[in-house]
Amino acid sequence: MPIQLYPVCWRNRDDCEPIHCIDAMPEDTTEDDMNSFNYTPESFVCSGCVKSEDRAIKQDLYRLCFKNEVSDEISDNDMQDLTSVMAVASAALNLDAIRKVNQGIVEIPAEQAKQE
Repeated sequence: MPIQLYPVCWRNRDDCEPIHCIDAMPEDTTEDDMNSFNYTPESFVCSGCVKSEDRAIKQDLYRLCFKNEVSDEISDNDMQDLTSVMAVASAALNLDAIRKVNQGIVEIPAEQAKQE
């Protein structure tokens, strides 16, 4: 069974197959533009698989990209690198959650807050 991957690389590169992306569309993006990916995102974070012939290090299969108005980062990673990035990000979010709970802060998702 084929897996549907992200259909576009916002860097217009052909050395990596996009897997997933979260992007910030410009405010004037229409629904047609959105559906056809006919816009340039203001920022994005994405992942992809680097083609074997384009890898600087053989095992660095996974590419992570992050771009906004002040940062423009690309890193190629093996599975250990990628899981380490996830672990470090998870630990940072965990610490933030612990601090908020200890300060009596309970965040309510916007949709739920409207219903109360």
